[in-house]
Amino acid sequence: MVHVKILKEKIILKQSKKKTTPIKYRARPSRKNSKNVSKKIENGRTLQTRDEFLEGGKDKIIHPEHPDPNDLYRKIVVIDSNRNDEIVAVKTGKSNGKPLVDYQLGESKYKPFVVTSDADGRPIVVDGKKFKKNKRNENVSKKDVNTIKKDCLTSPETSKRLRKENRKKIRKLKNR
Repeated sequence: MVHVKILKEKIILKQSKKKTTPIKYRARPSRKNSKNVSKKIENGRTLQTRDEFLEGGKDKIIHPEHPDPNDLYRKIVVIDSNRNDEIVAVKTGKSNGKPLVDYQLGESKYKPFVVTSDADGRPIVVDGKKFKKNKRNENVSKKDVNTIKKDCLTSPETSKRLRKENRKKIRKLKNR
């Protein structure tokens, strides 16, 4: 047998009495292409949404007599995703939580609770209606994203039950 490599494909020539026929088959795909992360939405991207669109917010009326309805939006930070552009996010706010050091001069805070679905029980997907992308200059640094992930999944300060729930949600989203 003769082996010839051509651009990530292997061609094997079988020698027989009649003819030599090449058989093509693909080499194993590179690990880079097979990662289970979104190519459109990177980690650290912030999205704008309302609490009523997030998990557990269905039929929830939040501040009905609030003078400015545009003020009721909240930012969520993407900490993970899958190939189908479904995301894992963490809510941010101004009070009660751990500060994001490099984001908005430390004013923005988060709680280590992972959100993977919307109010209807479907995975969170950027659609431009319920979940809108913010400008790129409002992204969270990779350092902060890694701190959030560690805090949500492995930190002893977070309760064991919550860490377990967070890991379970992420595994379900990534089909593991």
